[in-house]
Amino acid sequence: MDPSTEVGFLMSIIMGAGTLLKLGGVVVGILLLASIFGLALAGQKFLQFRRASPAAVSELDRAVGLWHKGEQKEARELLIESELTVATDIRFGLEKHGTMNPDLLHDELLRRASTYLRGYSQNLRLIELIYYLAPVMGLLGTVLGMIDAFRGLAVSAGASGESSALASGIWEALLTTAVGLSIAIPFAVMHAVLEAKLEMLTDQVSDLVTRILTFSETS
Repeated sequence: MDPSTEVGFLMSIIMGAGTLLKLGGVVVGILLLASIFGLALAGQKFLQFRRASPAAVSELDRAVGLWHKGEQKEARELLIESELTVATDIRFGLEKHGTMNPDLLHDELLRRASTYLRGYSQNLRLIELIYYLAPVMGLLGTVLGMIDAFRGLAVSAGASGESSALASGIWEALLTTAVGLSIAIPFAVMHAVLEAKLEMLTDQVSDLVTRILTFSETS
């Protein structure tokens, strides 16, 4: 993108945000701050899940399969080269089979899997909270704006142009609801996508743990 076009685009965003703040007041300011925080958080979560892609977890599954076939050296190399921290736990489970009490190994692997998955579920509640509260905050701003508009109308009762003043106050009040909904909808979608990714990762890790435990019990 041309630098001048980039600057113009950024300036239009800043001016647009300034107009929203001027018309919507404190409520819109809170919503905009929440959206900026939420976008940064969602971006970090998407990057985190990108590293733990199905293909990356499939490599761990392949390592477990190789270990089953007796190719421990190649399996160990795959696990060591993996960027996923759960690979260390998988290697621990495979190396401890036959030498560690099966029940203790079961509990330890489940504990490690839960710890690993907790890092991916962390902060998803904050994204969920944003899309829950954004419409409510927008509605609150609308109610406060309507109160202010009708109060102004009562003060200036009988003055000319009171209808246009009321109309202006109403559309400015409704602006906060529109902003709230505009923030809530994309955050609801992002949260749903992240939840789906978490469920898929949980299923994959649970399957890996089950294969290790099955292998350790039948070896």
